[in-house]
Amino acid sequence: MSISCRFAVLLLLLSSILHCAHAADTPPVVVTIGFAAPLTEVSARQGHNAALLAIEEINKGNPSINGRAVVFELLEQDDKADPRISEFIARSFSNSKAIGVIGHWSSATTVAASPIYHAAGLAQISPFSWSRSFTQRSYKTAFQIIGSDDAGLALAADYLVGEQKLKRVLVLDDGGFLGTSMADYFSNHAKAADGEIIQRMSISGNTSDFNQPLQKARDAQADLIFFSGRVMQSDVLARNLHRFRLPAKLLLTGSVVSPSFLKNAGDIDSTILAIVPSTPLDKRPGMSALQKKYAERFGGEMIPFAVYTYDSVHLLAAAAKKANSLERSKIIDALHEIRHNGVSANIAFDANGALLKPSYTLYSYERKGWMPLRVFNGK
Repeated sequence: MSISCRFAVLLLLLSSILHCAHAADTPPVVVTIGFAAPLTEVSARQGHNAALLAIEEINKGNPSINGRAVVFELLEQDDKADPRISEFIARSFSNSKAIGVIGHWSSATTVAASPIYHAAGLAQISPFSWSRSFTQRSYKTAFQIIGSDDAGLALAADYLVGEQKLKRVLVLDDGGFLGTSMADYFSNHAKAADGEIIQRMSISGNTSDFNQPLQKARDAQADLIFFSGRVMQSDVLARNLHRFRLPAKLLLTGSVVSPSFLKNAGDIDSTILAIVPSTPLDKRPGMSALQKKYAERFGGEMIPFAVYTYDSVHLLAAAAKKANSLERSKIIDALHEIRHNGVSANIAFDANGALLKPSYTLYSYERKGWMPLRVFNGK
């Protein structure tokens, strides 16, 4: 080999070594995922912890996107369950480098923030809001990983009013965004199931006085009372049924299905029901393992609904990997195409970002707590 050839080979080897050394010294790209919820609330804090657990798991896998090492980071914001604050936070996330946002927590804050994320082309995955209003605007940026309230209440009404013949229904809400819309949906579905709405009432979201609606239910001989409102109010309402010796069944919604609901209430002689947007989470594959990991990491029991934020983070990271890009528009496209096997469900979306094939469970409160009464599998 000539001197010139040897020199060329030496230069090639030296260049390769320098390139490898440079690649080894290049720090990973920090990829930000936004998280917005009322962080002073216990359920939202647990949701935040579950999201953080997902971030840590993803980073342990040494992820890379488009040939570059990345590390995911959770950026949390407290929206205080206030729609105005949620709009401010949405603008802040929109102007940041976030690839997507997990949030918000309530339906009112989720829906209020959604036009801002839409305008910014930033993916918004709602882990907890099940208001149909979120996806009915057909924003390409909106994704709902639980079934909608409208569909769930239709199934509950068909079963309770149509099949169980609980025809005389008193419908009560807390006057809030979600409470009012859910009461409207249930009223319509109860009528469609040949039921009679004997009274349609609203109360203050801050009251604990249910005397008037319960008196109305007794006077009108209601078969079923539907209430959509805050968990604390649902608890008070359920405890007061026995005072009026009402034979009517009580149907509640959502997050009342937890170990803390009616805690230390003693025997409940009224029939209390609740409709939630999932199959029984404790029966889902992977739920037991997730509960164990959460307890080891945070030193306490995870409420089942926190699984939705865990799945949301994994879903967003999976979409970025599928897109092989950190561009917001490509991640949104990937979310519309993705099929993700989450702990809470097998997650895929329709054109509006609503969950495909959602499932719901109607629970009954027994002495040992909530027990599944009827599971409605998605179609």
